Amino acid sequence: MPFAAGTICGMNPLTKAKRDAAVAVARTHPELKGLLRGRSEVVFVEPNLTGRGDEHPGQAVVGLHDYKGNRSVVAVVDTEAKKVVGVEPLRGQLQLSEAERREANGLAAKDARVRDFLAGGDLDPLTRLYFPPGANESHRYAIVFARPDTSRRRYVIVDLTERKVLDVLEQLATRGPHGG
Repeated sequence: MPFAAGTICGMNPLTKAKRDAAVAVARTHPELKGLLRGRSEVVFVEPNLTGRGDEHPGQAVVGLHDYKGNRSVVAVVDTEAKKVVGVEPLRGQLQLSEAERREANGLAAKDARVRDFLAGGDLDPLTRLYFPPGANESHRYAIVFARPDTSRRRYVIVDLTERKVLDVLEQLATRGPHGG
């Protein structure tokens, strides 16, 4: 079955009103209430797909990242019944939200080392979740690839927990400890 433009896995994405309703319901759950009051990020809100294109009508999956606890959580929310069906902490971290990418890009663009490198050119960022070697495991990080043209790069390490640039690298180590 071909996917229509603007759909996720062949299903229509949730409207802004449905995404907002799912987050509002999540805020009522005892386990999520505290998480959403503190510094947290709603990473995504998507339809609850049960597999092979089947959708659970009226349900949404809400992905959250808690900065204080440095943990990601997924909640299934029934917006029609106005209740949280389940909450699952994740072993790893969810990818960055669009808001986190914008924040990392903004911090990178303000750094004097990056501005000097760009010399008035565009940042043209590519931004991803990052785990710096030896970094504080209780923090959330992003790496911003500053790409003013096709031949030059700088790699900006951003601590999203502290909201600051940690380093600007000319190159990344791409080989493992054994040369691979």
